[in-house]
Amino acid sequence: MALQKLIETEGDSFIETPLGVVKNGNQKITFSAYVKVVSITGSKTQLNAEVLFKSDSHKFTKNYLFVPSVSIDSINFIAQAYEYLKTLPEFADAIDC
Repeated sequence: MALQKLIETEGDSFIETPLGVVKNGNQKITFSAYVKVVSITGSKTQLNAEVLFKSDSHKFTKNYLFVPSVSIDSINFIAQAYEYLKTLPEFADAIDC
């Protein structure tokens, strides 16, 4: 299971030159990322999902906390993490892949 999402971010840009690293100003980038839950840690009262965002040229992780369901008929914690992510506004445009 994974998600695909369009990432829009803004930040400082740097260029490596023979004389050193030079700041290139602030830039906005947009890229399509593969989103995968890479680990789950915690307890029955709160879980931390480490989520990897990856494209051909970008890669970063971000952590999300959620309260899991521990009832006997619940889906596994990884599937619960994906279901939780899809409830967040930042994942409104994410699609299953």
